Amino acid sequence: MHESVVVNPQYLAGFITTVLERLKVPAADAKIVSDCLVFAHLRGFDTHGLPCLAGYVECLEQGRINPTPNITVERPMPWTVRLDADNGLGQVAAYRAMTLAIETAEQLGVGAAVVRRSNHFGAACCYSMLALPRDCIGLVTSNALAVAAPFGALEPFLGTNPLSVAVPTLKAPPFVIDMATSEGARKKVRQALSQGVPLPAGWALDKDGNPTTDPKAALEGVMLPFGGMKGSAITLLLDILSGVLSGAEFGGRVLSVLTNQQRESGNGNFMLVLKVSSFLPAEEFKSRMDEDLARLRALRPAKGIKEVIYPGYKEHFTEISRKEQGIPLNATVVEEARSIGKRHGVVFPA
Repeated sequence: MHESVVVNPQYLAGFITTVLERLKVPAADAKIVSDCLVFAHLRGFDTHGLPCLAGYVECLEQGRINPTPNITVERPMPWTVRLDADNGLGQVAAYRAMTLAIETAEQLGVGAAVVRRSNHFGAACCYSMLALPRDCIGLVTSNALAVAAPFGALEPFLGTNPLSVAVPTLKAPPFVIDMATSEGARKKVRQALSQGVPLPAGWALDKDGNPTTDPKAALEGVMLPFGGMKGSAITLLLDILSGVLSGAEFGGRVLSVLTNQQRESGNGNFMLVLKVSSFLPAEEFKSRMDEDLARLRALRPAKGIKEVIYPGYKEHFTEISRKEQGIPLNATVVEEARSIGKRHGVVFPA
């Protein structure tokens, strides 16, 4: 078990913000990125927090990500928004796109946005959950580097293409899906490799097409979509929405910003926001959501299961706990952050 270091969320956000500012990222944009990375930790998605910083820093240092993008916004229809991210940090464009989609939904009942020419944007729930305080349902998708083979194929064509949907509630923890559409996120495979632990069965094939639980063999082979043929279909749908529809790269052409030296990575995003009161009074809808989730929670647990929960339930309480007690970080991640800070004259807060 790796030793962990507990860090105050605000101090961590300040560190990330300052590092990015030293790399010429404007203060407001640096704050968006740091807030997203810290929020990922608060929700328990530790692979999508501070461990992402090293890659972003390297790309900014080498000029592979634009620190000061000129993000252009078009409105093809009153309810749609199209953003060109100008190869900037993915969080900045995604935050702006979701904010515009929410503002549009508040006026028209529905708002949709697409983003092209973007990069890795971290945990998708950072954007879908922006809809919750406005009594909206938020849906966010992205495409990613091709690491997963479609059902029946041996070659990578699909990304781990995340999907997040956030639905407001009255008193219950909100319903929040945030998942990769591969059986496991690629970052979790790298984490398993660094920790020397095997992968769950069904996550990956090795380079010869054999099922494997070896993280190294999985990284040399392909990931698998969740749920066989059905999961493969959904993962492809997210590539269509995020890539084909947005004007971004698609169909296996998104590249890794970390390893690609040839061109922009070309990620795309899709956001959809529904104003609840366009269908039902907000309080009535949220009360019905509470009832629905309470009924689910009251179901008898299956053998070996402690309690029946739903997407977002566990993360809700993780967020509360970590806001109060701090964020536990792997010692290796802390060492890497200290090294980044030293390089740019910023002291890590632990």
